[in-house]
Formats: sequence, C-alpha cells, structure tokens
Amino acid sequence: MSSKNYHILIVDDDAEFHQQIRYAFRRQFLFSGAINEKQLFEKLSGEGHFDLILLDLVLDDSETKKGLDIVPQIAQRYPNIPVIIVTADRSIDTVVQAMKQGARNFLVKDDFDYDYWEQQFSAVIDGSKLKQENLVLRAEVDRRRAQENEAYPFIGESTQIKEIKRILKLVSEEPDVTVLITGETGTGKEVAARYLHAHGARSKQPFQAVNLSAIQDTLLESTLFGHKKGAFTGASRDMEGYFSQANTGILMLDEIGDIDQNIQIKLLRFLETKLIRPVGSDQDVQLDVQVVTATHRNLAAAVAEGRFRADLFQRLKAMVIELPPLRSRRDDIPLLLSHYFEVDDLQKVLTTAALNAMLNYNWVGNIRELKNTVNYAQLRARIQDKKRIDEHCLPTEITSEQPIVPVSFTQNNNTSGSAPTDNAGETPHAGPKNIDEEHALIDLDRIEKLLIQKNKVKKDVAIAIGLENTDNLRYRIKKHFEKHPHLFTNFPTISQSYRRIVK
Repeated sequence: MSSKNYHILIVDDDAEFHQQIRYAFRRQFLFSGAINEKQLFEKLSGEGHFDLILLDLVLDDSETKKGLDIVPQIAQRYPNIPVIIVTADRSIDTVVQAMKQGARNFLVKDDFDYDYWEQQFSAVIDGSKLKQENLVLRAEVDRRRAQENEAYPFIGESTQIKEIKRILKLVSEEPDVTVLITGETGTGKEVAARYLHAHGARSKQPFQAVNLSAIQDTLLESTLFGHKKGAFTGASRDMEGYFSQANTGILMLDEIGDIDQNIQIKLLRFLETKLIRPVGSDQDVQLDVQVVTATHRNLAAAVAEGRFRADLFQRLKAMVIELPPLRSRRDDIPLLLSHYFEVDDLQKVLTTAALNAMLNYNWVGNIRELKNTVNYAQLRARIQDKKRIDEHCLPTEITSEQPIVPVSFTQNNNTSGSAPTDNAGETPHAGPKNIDEEHALIDLDRIEKLLIQKNKVKKDVAIAIGLENTDNLRYRIKKHFEKHPHLFTNFPTISQSYRRIVK
C-alpha cells in the first residue's frame, strides 16, 4: 500500500494546524480532522479505518493535557491505530508520560521539519502494519500447529502411557536436552516427540520431523544441513536443510540407527558445538535446535558391532524414553479404535467378534498396523455393503488363530522377468497376502496410473504424489520391490520405466 492510501486523523483544536498539515502532506496522505475528544471518537466509530492519529495534548482553552487521558482509551478501544502526540509542550516529563500511556512517538509543533515528520508518519504506520501482519501470521502458525497436534494425538490412558506423558512434560521443560525415543516400529515415536514439543518451552517454535531411512544416502547430508548453489550437480540454488528450518525449535531425526559414519560425525559435531556447515560452504552456521532422535534398533548393540559411534550414542542417550508395544497396553486399543473410527461407541461400527479379534491380535506393527487395519476394514465393509465391520472385513492374520508371518521372498538376481518364487519354490499369486501387501498394491497402482497419465514423466509423477523429486519416487518404488517383488508383475509400466531399479 502506498503512503497516499494511508488515512491520518488530525485531532487538534487549532484549525490553522489542520490546514498546515493537510497542505504540507497533501501528496503523501489522506486526512480527516477532529477538534475535540467527542469528535475524535465519532470519527473513529463512523468513518471507518484510520492508519494513524495525530493527537494534540491540549484540546481546549483550559490548558489541561486531556490528550494524556485519551491515549490509553484509544489503545484499549482501537489497538491497531497508532498515536503520535503533536504538541507545543517540550517537557521531558510530558514526553515520558505520553509514551508510557501508549503513544508511538512525540513531535513538537515548533520543530516542524517536513522530511523528518513524513519519515516519522510512515515509520509508525509501517511498524503498526508489520505488527498486525505478524500477529496474523502468528495466529495462522498457531492454528496450523494446533491442527498438526490434532493429527498426532497421543492417545492412551494405560499406566505406561500416563507415565510416559508425565516424563515427556518434565523433559519438555529442559529445552536443550537431547532426547532419544526408542520402541518398535509403529509405536508412535513421532507422536511422542510432538507431545514433548507441544508442552515445552519451544512449543511456539518450529517442529521438523525427518525419517532418515527414507532419504537416499547421497542426498542425506544436503537434506539435513543444506547446500550452496553449485555444490553438486543439480544444486541450482542455495537450499536450507532441516536443521536450519528447525532453528529455535525441535528437529526430530527418526531412524537414527540407519545413518552412516559420515553423518554420525556431523551430527556429533552439531550436538557439541551447535554449528553446521552446508554442503559447498566454507562458513559454519550457528543454530539453536533441540534434537530429538528415535529408533527401533538396538543402538548399544550397533555400537558393540562398530556400526554406530560410541561417542554419539553417549550424546544421544542423555534422556531415553522407551515406548511400549501395543500388545503390552491392550487397554488402549479401544481408545485408539474410537479415535480412528471417530465414534464414542464402538458397537456402532464393530461387531463383538471383530472387536475381540482386534483386542486379541498381537499387533506386530503396533499402532501403525492398527490404523492401517481400520482403513482396510472400512474399505472392505463398503465393498461388502455392510453397515458394521465384522471379522470377515478384517485381514486374515487378525482372524486366524496364529498371526500369519509374511512370506519372505528372495531376489536371487532374477533378471528373466518372471515372477520370483518364495523359499518353498512356489510362485506366489498376485493378490495381497496381508495388509502390508494391500497398501503396497494401492500405492503401486496409483504410481502406475500416474505414469500413464503423465506420459512417463517421472518428475510430474513425483509432484502429483507429493514427493520432492524423482529420486524419492525411485526410492519409494525400490522399497516396495525389496519387500514385495512378486507384485511387480501387475505393473508393467513401472517395471519398464524403472528397469534399473526393479531388475
């Protein structure tokens, strides 16, 4: 907005002063006028928005400084409109009192200087606008953060979970301590980290979570620490890493046990010095980041085997919080189901047999498997046109007496294009054997269709899926192939486009 669109209200009982200000700044600002307190508040309530008020301290012949009483009234009723006191009074005590009451600045009439006054008008207005914008942005950040917290609720009332919540709240009061969250895959380690963030000293600051195992080794350093333009092929501009994005807040590094020695050294350096060095830079960057790490691996065993640095492990385990598997806190399963089904009474959506089957299941994949099962069961119920989910809507491994162990397939350097065989030498059928395969099929089917729609342009497919680049797309497909190579016979477009990955 140009200064010409700024609307200033002059409040002064001297008509000549009104004319002087209007004439002097007629090219820069719009003006309205009031000669006393009554007109001032009539203008504020009737003429719409003003960007600045120029207020005289003495508004009548009594020589009483009524303006000092008016300033706090304006601040209370119209907090977004800044006030500049404009008066003939040069008293320092008056200046101090006016500023204490809420005035943004103080100008003396006898010291009129066109350039200086214009500068002060603009500075006060722009400062007020910036403050308002910051408040709006802060409110938006808080709203989005609240939505994130709602998306990652720490659900559970079992004794173990109550104790973990208590410890997390206590730890959150120490904004510089390094926290290591351990537990099996799917136990909710990111949920616990977000709970710590939401209740701590850094709750108003950023929270960044990154799964280290989901990033290619060659990209991990620049992804974490950033890079300078030209640092490597494809680095067309400077890029901030996750550490810089989390500055003043919390960075959660999930699957910390999967990083190589090079990244371990750089992470140790940051924990000791709070310094990072972006790839391709010759300058260190000082940051204030609390690091929360998580893993399902036994780091102590990794240290003993020489795969993980002992000094880094000592740094990471300053505070260790272990999350229990879901099978050891079965009392929380109904609470989790109520949350995922969005109902208070589970009988509305589940038969007794289905609920009992879910309560008695071992949940090797923990909460993540439970959530996936809910999605799977809802889909199956819709396909079978059932109002309530029964045991026939659940994955086979849940309703069988013993949980089904997924078949392990070996690649055996198969390059013939035929379907791989399992350890028994039988060719597996193309249909899903368990919920993990079910979700792999859904994901691969989506990629297959997008490759066809996007004329096999991998970058467009990656963007459509929500991935940052084609490397992440390839990595995602490679992960599916490592787990379920037999499924790829159903997706010829993927196999052809990524022959070097799935061969």
